[in-house]
Amino acid sequence: MRFDKKIEINIFDFFKYGKFGYIKLDQTKEWVLNNFPDADSQYENKPFDILKYGNIEFHFHKNILFLIFCEEFDNFNGGKSLIIDKWILEKPNELKLLNVLEKLNENNIDYEKKEDSLGIKLKLESGVELTFENINDIENLNKNHYELTTFGLYNKEILEI
Repeated sequence: MRFDKKIEINIFDFFKYGKFGYIKLDQTKEWVLNNFPDADSQYENKPFDILKYGNIEFHFHKNILFLIFCEEFDNFNGGKSLIIDKWILEKPNELKLLNVLEKLNENNIDYEKKEDSLGIKLKLESGVELTFENINDIENLNKNHYELTTFGLYNKEILEI
């Protein structure tokens, strides 16, 4: 659907409240296509379809939105349809674990921290998950220097299919 103006998305609101404009998990692909601006690109793959807005991806399973995802931060943008208030994503070189933890704490965004062999995940009170990794495989790198590699808000029931 054609929109005359771009939709504004605030990353702080997304991280704090899980709010991505008026998009919500479990909406149908048809609803998104009819009520949200055109995506920059669309991929139809089995078992998932993807609408991509700049670096942000909407993933659908059986035409139901189950994931809002991003794994590209160097030139973070919303493409032709979204204006992004980037908040902490404005400076990708500062997206180290310690810096992000400080910003979350300053803004009273609660989180649960989990570590595994691949890295560190922060599950925010909103349901958004942030993943941090040692992307350059630096030996004995202090975990506070791990870098943000992905964020996502997802319907766990569908993702675990």
